[in-house]
Amino acid sequence: MKEHALSIETSGNMTARVSLKSRDEIGDLGRAFDRMMEKLEEGTRTLRETNDKLQTSIDLRIATEKALRESEEKLVRAKKMESLGLMAGGIAHDLNNILSGIITYPELLLMDLNPESRFWKPLTAIHKSGLRAAEVVADLLTIARGVAAVKTPLNLNAAIEEYLASPEHQALIKHHPSATFEARLDGRLLKIQGSAVHLKKTIMNLTTKAAEALKGVGNVIIATENRYIDKPLPAYEDIPAGEYVVLSVADNGTGISPEDREHIFEPFYTKKMMGRSGTGLGLAVVWNTVQDHNGHIHVISNESGTTFELYFPVTREKMPEELPDAAAEDWFGHGETILVVDDEEQQREIACALLARLGYRAEAVSSGEAAIEFIKNHPADLLILDMVMPKGFSGRETYQKILEINPLQKAIIATGYAMTEEVELARRLGAGDFVKKPYTMGAIGLAIRHALK
Repeated sequence: MKEHALSIETSGNMTARVSLKSRDEIGDLGRAFDRMMEKLEEGTRTLRETNDKLQTSIDLRIATEKALRESEEKLVRAKKMESLGLMAGGIAHDLNNILSGIITYPELLLMDLNPESRFWKPLTAIHKSGLRAAEVVADLLTIARGVAAVKTPLNLNAAIEEYLASPEHQALIKHHPSATFEARLDGRLLKIQGSAVHLKKTIMNLTTKAAEALKGVGNVIIATENRYIDKPLPAYEDIPAGEYVVLSVADNGTGISPEDREHIFEPFYTKKMMGRSGTGLGLAVVWNTVQDHNGHIHVISNESGTTFELYFPVTREKMPEELPDAAAEDWFGHGETILVVDDEEQQREIACALLARLGYRAEAVSSGEAAIEFIKNHPADLLILDMVMPKGFSGRETYQKILEINPLQKAIIATGYAMTEEVELARRLGAGDFVKKPYTMGAIGLAIRHALK
């Protein structure tokens, strides 16, 4: 067998000679080298794939941790708002009881006074101050999520137009003479299920906030449109796919800083001087109103300005027919017997005084159990039921028991702070309108006349 010599140069000019037995061995060596390179490439490819998988895993973990942090932040924010809402609801309930005397008794006294009386002006001032305080309490109740509010199919454009024609908006224009207010309303806007009173307050709060952000000359644009979202929209809070009516209020002011953006909807969070330019409840009222309407909020803000977008689910229900405005004489009764059921003595006294002045025969009891016993022996044309009576039966439970005695018994609901679910259950049983405390003569008079028809 012929040998072949292969010379390999090494350091120091020395030559090593390797003897190969045959040409086949050279081929084997080449194939071994090729296999080695293939394995090296395969190892490199495997390493690259492993590295890619590891990077994907790291990216996924980072994204998961970010989503978890955001979820935790939203949960903490929701819990914080819920806690503040519970506190606000409790405070509002107590304040409504206190305000009842401040609002109702001056109204009764003014009915017996001549405007020339020296007591007319101070009593009017007391009454108006009480009403303004009641508006603040109403804001507190809005923060208390789930508080009863009547919702009907409505056109949001009508609520905006009513606000723009209101004295509140005229006062805002006067206070910000360099601001321009513009409405861009979609004439083909779909309906939403809502509370007109709460929505108008939301529009007012957002418009006021926008005007204050201008710091001088600038524009505030109030707009509506129909919008369909075919996939979830990331926003201040994620907005699910669906069909919405969108209300937007935009300004070209200085914008909201990222630090403030995280807190703007919290009650009492404000950069304004407390007691002189607001209560710090404006955007908290907006937040809770939107939540109570099953809606969503998106906030877009930078150095060029801020836009609040409110998304309200569309409804296909028909709008209710508008009732003509009632005249004051429509408040009065004709001697019908009305039973007031309330666990607060002052509330019973105030309600009975109002009812007597309105021409009714008023009776009062302090509990649901006492109301049931009364009805067994003394029929009443109408019940006025306090929904929240911590000791014994609630208003709804009382009505349910009384219906077992008299299935045709009429009732209206009185509430300073009642949850929507309880009110809805009472209304399903047949109860009529609900009247918010503190009572006013017009509100309670109309609710009674409507229930007795």
